[in-house]
Amino acid sequence: MEFSEELDLKMKGPRDPLLSPEEDGGGDVVDHLKTIDGDLKTRRRKPFLTRRVRWQVAIFCCLFLGYFSIILCRVGTEVSLAAMTDDKELEFTKFDAGTVLAYGNGAYIVGKMLAGAVADTFGGKRVMISALTAVVFFTSLYANVYIKVFFIAIFMVNKICMSSGWPALTKLVCIWFDEEHYGKVFSGMSIASRSGGLASTFLLGGLLSAGLHWRVILFVAATVAFCMMLLSVCILRESPVDLNLQPSIKKPKDDFKGGNGHPLEKAKLMEALLYFARSPAFWCLGTANLFLTGCMEMQSILPLYFKDSLHLSPGHAALVASSFQAGAVASLMIGGIVYDHISPRSRFLFLTSLLGVSTGCLVILWRVPDITIPLAGVVVFVLGATISTPYYIPGGVFSMSFGGERYCSTLVSILDVFGYCASITMDSIMGAMPWHDLFTAQVVSCVMALVFLGVFMCTKAAR
Repeated sequence: MEFSEELDLKMKGPRDPLLSPEEDGGGDVVDHLKTIDGDLKTRRRKPFLTRRVRWQVAIFCCLFLGYFSIILCRVGTEVSLAAMTDDKELEFTKFDAGTVLAYGNGAYIVGKMLAGAVADTFGGKRVMISALTAVVFFTSLYANVYIKVFFIAIFMVNKICMSSGWPALTKLVCIWFDEEHYGKVFSGMSIASRSGGLASTFLLGGLLSAGLHWRVILFVAATVAFCMMLLSVCILRESPVDLNLQPSIKKPKDDFKGGNGHPLEKAKLMEALLYFARSPAFWCLGTANLFLTGCMEMQSILPLYFKDSLHLSPGHAALVASSFQAGAVASLMIGGIVYDHISPRSRFLFLTSLLGVSTGCLVILWRVPDITIPLAGVVVFVLGATISTPYYIPGGVFSMSFGGERYCSTLVSILDVFGYCASITMDSIMGAMPWHDLFTAQVVSCVMALVFLGVFMCTKAAR
């Protein structure tokens, strides 16, 4: 080595790999300042978006659009049922449409029971891409059949495939994002669910109103999902480690052996299920989710309620009821950020206060029969805003924190089954109950959800 090079190395000091942009996992930049007493003074300068953050943004957007496209296909198959009853080639009746929906709901629950374990076994990336591929195939196939039995069979299989999207999404969010950001990231994904349903209904319903055949509508939805599947193949990665990036940061927890790993890191599936079953927090949140889902189902019958009570046209009633969705999206944009930046005690007050306001909104709809149209829109907007954050965020954050990277998908699927059973129960009784009795049941459900969610937030597992 030349004397000049040796002198230069001595002045710079030993190479520190922690200051190397290639090895820090985030692409940080090192500023070389000036040499004082033979030592090179350095300063780490964080760029606006490090390589790790850029990948997190890409993963987030890919998951958001992928799940949005699944919702698009789900809404497409459901919206097309009304048009199918008018298709003279099919002889498809309202009874047949109800049969298809009933079998589909049963298949969706079966899919939820299986999807979590499948995602935890094969990985979120594989399951998400497989789910999108299957949804594209079966949605396209659904648009090409003419026999009722095939409609039912394809609809059921498609619903099973669709049910895999949310557990796979949860798995990838848990692996890619730090635990301190779970609230805001999961609220963003929840927006994909809420806005996806609303936008898909308006988009596909508008195309049907414009005169497009229901089969064409399904091909449009399948084409969008196919594009999102290709995007997922190109972008999705199972873990930051696959790209030599820093793994996500988790809060230390006591494992079975007294270390700081996650309790379920090396557990088998049955051990994980027993671990969940022994947890009071799991049962409190599951029960709260059951009552919250019953309250959320109120949105599906609000157009009919406003049509009867305010004597509105079906279109105008649906427009007033759509303020629920607008409130939900607005709440989720803010709720996740707030959830991440407040203490556990403040989270308890935050969530219970929101559900208290939700109860008040239901009481207004219940006890004020001659409510004006503007006030009805405001009340429904506030109801959607205050019930959505408690419904989506605590369950998602708890699933990723308590279930860990190993079993977060299994846990979120079990909690979804709680809610979906309540949804089916509420859908079956809402049409047979008088409005007064229905709102009485809704107020009681909201109060019970407040109580159980409050107890859950006081448990150690929720902190």
